[in-house]
Amino acid sequence: MKVKNIFSSELFEKQYEQNDEPSLTIPDQTLSIKQILERYASGQSLEGKTPYYDESESEEYYPDPRYMDLAEREELSQNFREEIQYIKTKSKKQQEKVSDETSESE
Repeated sequence: MKVKNIFSSELFEKQYEQNDEPSLTIPDQTLSIKQILERYASGQSLEGKTPYYDESESEEYYPDPRYMDLAEREELSQNFREEIQYIKTKSKKQQEKVSDETSESE
């Protein structure tokens, strides 16, 4: 029985990993170690250079429901429901318009 250790490692066949996949790196998207650590510490994405938005800007558009009372949460929920309904009806009208145009051309 052969035991592999630091002294007998040359006796065993090496099993290296072969990478045949295309590279997923993006040119000019490198970050230094300092930038990676700063991004990680601040909770930013580590995937490439993404724009950083101040929290005060994001609060205008999406308030945090954790700090709202029940009435404010219900109002926010109702606003989102109305917005979703508006988007659905708009999308449905566009689909009907496209289907009407394709049926007329046939």
